[in-house]
Amino acid sequence: MTDPSLPPATRREQRALRASSSDAPTTAATDNERTRPRRRRVWLWVGVAGMLLVALAVAGVWAGSRIYSQAMQARSHLLAAMPYVAEVKAAMLASDPEAAATAAAAFRAEAAEAQAAASGRVWDFFESIPLPPLENLRAVSTVADVAVSLADDVLVPASGVSVAALAPSGGKMDVAALRSLSGLLDQIEAGTDAADERLAALDHGALMDEVRSGVQQVETALAEIQTVSAPARDVVAVLPDALGASGPRNYLVMFQGNAEVRASGGGPGSFILLSVDDGALSIVGEAAATEFDFAIPEPVVPIDAETEALYSDIVARWIANLTATPDFPTSAALAKGWWSTLHDDRIDGVISIDPIGLSYMLNATGPITLPTGDVLTSENAASLLLNEAYFKYPDGADSNRFFSAVSLSVFGALTGGSVEPVPMMAALTRAADEGRLKIWSSDEDEAALLGESPLSGRLPSTNDTESAVGVFFNDTTGSKMDYYVDAAVAVQADTCAAEAPRWTTTVTLQNHITAGAAGELPRYITGPYFTPGNIGTDFVVYTPVDATIEGWTLNGKPFDAIAHTTHLGRDALRVNVVLPPESTATLEVTMAGTAGSTAADLGPTTVRHTPMVRETPVSIDEPTCG
Repeated sequence: MTDPSLPPATRREQRALRASSSDAPTTAATDNERTRPRRRRVWLWVGVAGMLLVALAVAGVWAGSRIYSQAMQARSHLLAAMPYVAEVKAAMLASDPEAAATAAAAFRAEAAEAQAAASGRVWDFFESIPLPPLENLRAVSTVADVAVSLADDVLVPASGVSVAALAPSGGKMDVAALRSLSGLLDQIEAGTDAADERLAALDHGALMDEVRSGVQQVETALAEIQTVSAPARDVVAVLPDALGASGPRNYLVMFQGNAEVRASGGGPGSFILLSVDDGALSIVGEAAATEFDFAIPEPVVPIDAETEALYSDIVARWIANLTATPDFPTSAALAKGWWSTLHDDRIDGVISIDPIGLSYMLNATGPITLPTGDVLTSENAASLLLNEAYFKYPDGADSNRFFSAVSLSVFGALTGGSVEPVPMMAALTRAADEGRLKIWSSDEDEAALLGESPLSGRLPSTNDTESAVGVFFNDTTGSKMDYYVDAAVAVQADTCAAEAPRWTTTVTLQNHITAGAAGELPRYITGPYFTPGNIGTDFVVYTPVDATIEGWTLNGKPFDAIAHTTHLGRDALRVNVVLPPESTATLEVTMAGTAGSTAADLGPTTVRHTPMVRETPVSIDEPTCG
């Protein structure tokens, strides 16, 4: 047995002794010592995490500041680019390709800077995060990319567009140049369409005001280009064939005289037959209206029953009345019929112009000296051709020679190469919008392009895009007295009415000549049938499509109508009035739309009317429905 007073003899005994001699306080102290390192490690990780959060916050602030700075840079470059779009458009219209190319290059440079600003790793990272606020980054990036595409696909090609190709020179149009221009305009349209699609895909509602404003400016820039390129593309696409690229074309050109007013403008004074072959233009025939038979026993071509019911068959038996209907396709068919009584030419199209429309075109040609010594200008064309000529050349044969000289001289000026294309385009557009220039084509594609525009001389067949009221006049005096007449039209529209839309149309016609002045006029002007100064006129008023005329008064009193019937899908009224010198007649017509139809079913109210010698004031009072 081992003596406990002796030290342990072996290591095992020593370990056993230490184990048996340990007490509680000693054990607790040992445990505290063991947990201290563990706590220090926790606080170390807390500190590290805090430092990381601070670092991330600092990085976030830095990144946000950088992203904001990049966005502002991109915005600044985009704003700087926008004015160059208008410069390209102006240079295109001025046929200045050098200026257009310079402006397009400047736009491209600013757009590239904007694209560079809206890029980079940090930008791309934040842009990829699918959070609504970051839609602004995607919008800025998209707009910058669209701006570069706009430069490459639209503005740079557009800088090569010259409207000079639309002007004849040496009696010929350059058909090859027109075809090349057509391809270029196709490319421009594709570029603008692609840009529109990308911008439309953006969530505009989620954008900041500054970003939304930038998007809208690019959309406006696209619209600026489209206002020029889209109409030009449509026209240029059909021009080569219309100019005889696929075979000769014959066009019957009719000159209307507003001094003897007709629904379409005026009585036909003269005709020329224009031949076009691969762009080369030439006059191959002409005839004055007086060369055709008058009052033939049967219509020169068949007319529909509605036209006959409203206007009677005199529209097809008297050449002076072929424009008495506002439907130009009908007038074109009648003109072809009359021409066929003297000639056997094939007619591919009919074109009509009046002296006021011609005066607009003279802004592009400059003054024209006639063989008679008269000088025709944009300022005197209407007065000379519609009034003064009858004083200078009171004999019918003399006046026919004068108007023939005018036709040939104007044709020479228009085709000789001295035409300024931009003023000419403006002149043709204005003449068409006022109903002074009209075209009918036998070609289906060309007819589709004309559609139901004023240039087509057709009233709209529906109310979808406009609810057109028609107001037209036909002279019944057999004179040139409408040079002294002015008209005005006012429409009070109530398209918000609960039961049916309603329109009240007030038409005023005023005879300005005095009895004394009328007594001194040549008989060719006053006509042989009425007391000099008295002017007989048919008022013809059409409702919008599917509407009906409920009633009418003349100068505030009931008045008998010559006809009240349906024509061109509309209710129509014809009333005849004789105006003594210095008198006014006012016709008021009330109309109602289809029961149950609402403003949502109707386009805005418009007025289609006879183009008179002077501008016809038109006022339309139409409320905005709540």
